[in-house]
Amino acid sequence: MHVLILGARAPACLEWARVFDAAGWCVTVADSLAWPLARASRAAHAFLRLPEPRRSPARWIDAIAAAVRRDHIDLVLPTCEEAFYLSYGKDRIPCRVATSDFDLMHRLHHKGWFADMTRDWPVQAPPTRLLQSRDALAPLHDSARDWVFKPAYSRFATQTLIRPEPHRLAEVRPTPDQPWVAQRFVAGREHCSYSLLVDGRVTAHACYHPRYRVGGGSGIWFEPTDPAPVRALVERLGRDTGYTGQIAFDVIEDGDGRCHVLECNPRATSGVHLLGARPDALVAALLGEGDGVLASDGAPRSVALAMLLFAAPRHGFTRRFWRDYGVAADVVTRPGDRAPLPAQWLGLAEVAGRALTRRVGLLPAATADIEWDGHPMESMA
Repeated sequence: MHVLILGARAPACLEWARVFDAAGWCVTVADSLAWPLARASRAAHAFLRLPEPRRSPARWIDAIAAAVRRDHIDLVLPTCEEAFYLSYGKDRIPCRVATSDFDLMHRLHHKGWFADMTRDWPVQAPPTRLLQSRDALAPLHDSARDWVFKPAYSRFATQTLIRPEPHRLAEVRPTPDQPWVAQRFVAGREHCSYSLLVDGRVTAHACYHPRYRVGGGSGIWFEPTDPAPVRALVERLGRDTGYTGQIAFDVIEDGDGRCHVLECNPRATSGVHLLGARPDALVAALLGEGDGVLASDGAPRSVALAMLLFAAPRHGFTRRFWRDYGVAADVVTRPGDRAPLPAQWLGLAEVAGRALTRRVGLLPAATADIEWDGHPMESMA
């Protein structure tokens, strides 16, 4: 069996490559970057350079379809936001594609629409308002400190304003094409879930607390947790929608123990690292062939280099940080597969070059070519 795993720049792709390799599959990883992280892994038997999906979805789909036919690929698995382009064009891919329907993924991705979906779920979103004009901000000006403002299409907490001073609302410029949401602020402990579903049935589930982050965005140390309401949330989504594929939720547990779901990511996230210890079982869960629900082994994981670069300057003076650093297995390096460690620097250099040539920041440059912000897809006919 042969799998094509997209988003080779992501540690989640590296995890999946190792999982499929250990399960006896032939593994090809793909990306529009030339030197993505997973390309360096011994688990990747081949690398496929793709066009940028955001610039030309049709050419991107054509390239994947051609590779599927040429290399006899049995499964295409996305890991990043290229999942939306893949879902939109999956009817043209002549093999199994591990995504749900595009319209459903769109509803889940849009933070305002997703909040509406949760109104009668066991875990609901905090009060959320869809903002499509500057005038819609006016009623929130005096109470801005009670709200969180973020684009309806966004990732990694970019542009998010948490309980801002009223004058900061001048930075918020919503339009019908690029809406924002205002969501009531809830204090508490954050949980991030990651699950696999097949036709609405939960086949794998993990949850973690991101104790350390890159700024206010991506987690880089993953402490396993398992709140029952979060599992109930995933099960309800499955029953209501029949979802297939990878899905993740960001949840806040308030001081009273009540959980509130903030947003949904219908794609892979770092939670997959908590499920990779049983490769055969994880592949079976993805394909809907396993029994029961695969769960985490309970051991923490981390992105070790990112911990040193981004968390150590802030937390490195505490014993707890170094204890946490020492007990968590690195998701990038493994015995017998160390090449992804230096490959991180090569990938970072490539992204930095894109940032310079495209005149954007480093974080936007890392995902600009694969993001989907609700813009119309060009015809794939």
